[in-house]
Amino acid sequence: MCGLLILVAGTAKLLQTANNSDATPNLLKIGMTAVVGDVTVRVNEVQVTQERTLVNVTMSGLRDATPLAGWSMLADGEITRPVGSVDCPTTAEVVSCTIEFVVAVGTPTIVWASDGEKHQWLGS
Repeated sequence: MCGLLILVAGTAKLLQTANNSDATPNLLKIGMTAVVGDVTVRVNEVQVTQERTLVNVTMSGLRDATPLAGWSMLADGEITRPVGSVDCPTTAEVVSCTIEFVVAVGTPTIVWASDGEKHQWLGS
């Protein structure tokens, strides 16, 4: 009886999610651009080293905001925030720089969220 209830609840949630277009994030390939309002973002390259995961990004329209805002990485079932930057300025209008994350196990997904929208780039 419990198994049947779980199956029905899971099916209902699946149908609810399938009909909700807001629940589907935008999945992009490396090199593709995302636009939210006046901000344009592109993940140029994802490189996993023995010490860090390095994500090279290009952003414009930041209005002197920090380029590190809104970034996260999903890898090995965990979401992590940037641990630093190789060359990102504190604030900028237009920037191309490298954001550092912890070492990714498996294929990382790089996530940028802003103004209620979320875009994801699947690393290689």
